[in-house]
Amino acid sequence: MGVSTMKQFFILSSLGLALLGASAAWSQEAAAPVSDASRIYIPVGDPNLKKVLIAIEPTTGAGAFANSFYATITGDLEFTDLFELLPPSKMPVSKGGLVAGSFRFEPYRAMGVEFLIKSAVSMKEGRPQAELRLYDIAKGVQILGRLYPLVGKVSDPGRELAHYSGNDVIESLTGEPGIFRTRLLMSCGLKKKEIYVMDFDGDNITQLTRDGNFALSPSWAPDGKRLLFTSYREWGTKGALNPNLYLYDMTTHQRSVLSAAKGLNTGGSFHPIDNKIAYTFSQNGKPEIYILDLVSKVRYPITKTLFFSVEPDWSPDGRQIVFSSSKTGRPHIWVANADGSNAKRLTFAGQYNSSPNWSPKGDKIVFSGQENQGNNFNIFLVDPSGSNLVRLTSDSHSNENPTFSPDGRFLAYSSNESGVYQIKVTTARGGRTKTLSPRSLGPCKQPAWSPRL
Repeated sequence: MGVSTMKQFFILSSLGLALLGASAAWSQEAAAPVSDASRIYIPVGDPNLKKVLIAIEPTTGAGAFANSFYATITGDLEFTDLFELLPPSKMPVSKGGLVAGSFRFEPYRAMGVEFLIKSAVSMKEGRPQAELRLYDIAKGVQILGRLYPLVGKVSDPGRELAHYSGNDVIESLTGEPGIFRTRLLMSCGLKKKEIYVMDFDGDNITQLTRDGNFALSPSWAPDGKRLLFTSYREWGTKGALNPNLYLYDMTTHQRSVLSAAKGLNTGGSFHPIDNKIAYTFSQNGKPEIYILDLVSKVRYPITKTLFFSVEPDWSPDGRQIVFSSSKTGRPHIWVANADGSNAKRLTFAGQYNSSPNWSPKGDKIVFSGQENQGNNFNIFLVDPSGSNLVRLTSDSHSNENPTFSPDGRFLAYSSNESGVYQIKVTTARGGRTKTLSPRSLGPCKQPAWSPRL
């Protein structure tokens, strides 16, 4: 439950209280010997990391298929903010083939290019496939060479195969897989809110719920095939409106009720390992954090505060939980053991700190904070120990509901910079931003980034 969700809770309380792309398989049959396979070419954890110059030659093959692959692989690598792309106008006139020996490295070396991507698409027995080769220009060796045959049917095979191969390019250079097949959930709408899902780059937006009321606070299961969200749609007694917690299956598109007790049931967060969730439940009107065992269906509280404790998020190992709480008066960020013991306050500055999200590596917690009463919200990072507080945004508009990408390198959040809340993405160290959700959806908030798919 982000900043906006808590606001919606109190407002609504006063009123009465797949989408998954087809999978691809690949083989090494197209690969030449790979040199320095274990080498980390781009150390993404280095704070002084500078962009490297990469050349991506136009994809050869059938028209629309090749154009889609090339546009996607180019867009994916540009999105990472790791690369400077060699302009097409500077590409050598004679490019040769895909295999080393059929082209010259020297023209690229002379321009300072560090890496080269060559690719081709084709149809084999009616099945789309792509071939990609990645070269280290300085050493004149191939780093990656792979065939990607598409399994199943998708509307745009070039885009699908480019995401798979782009992920491998990133892993070959950084040692960590890419995020090009991840997705984002969000809650959008003006007078009514529905849950939507989109690709990591804002493409392929699809509406998941049609509740005609308020569908809020979506979050992913560790398998990326299920999600949690809260909806105020009618359930049970006819005409009864209550913020109930639902489980949604992305494969079958079916939902089931997990918690429908009278009061607030929201902010659900899957345990990374065990079959249980943490969520906010307002028994007797006071929101606290509860654990719900999905097998035994037993529910029990792990916080007890004066006003409220909300928005739980698990540490990557499941041993701790971070949340927003008014334990000491104003809402601040707290961390505790998974059973609620040993609670420790992490933030001491600001009027209202909320929406904490743990980084995938467990080394950072991101949250949204309001420094002075009446001011806008901005995004902050802090260590789980409470040290090294860093402000990431300093804007005259509000930035809320931050969520880490599964590689920890990016943050998606909601921002009203344009006058309406939209989902944006930036690097976790700050930098350029990109708007993902269109204004046509109305205000979009509460993004949730999927695990790698």
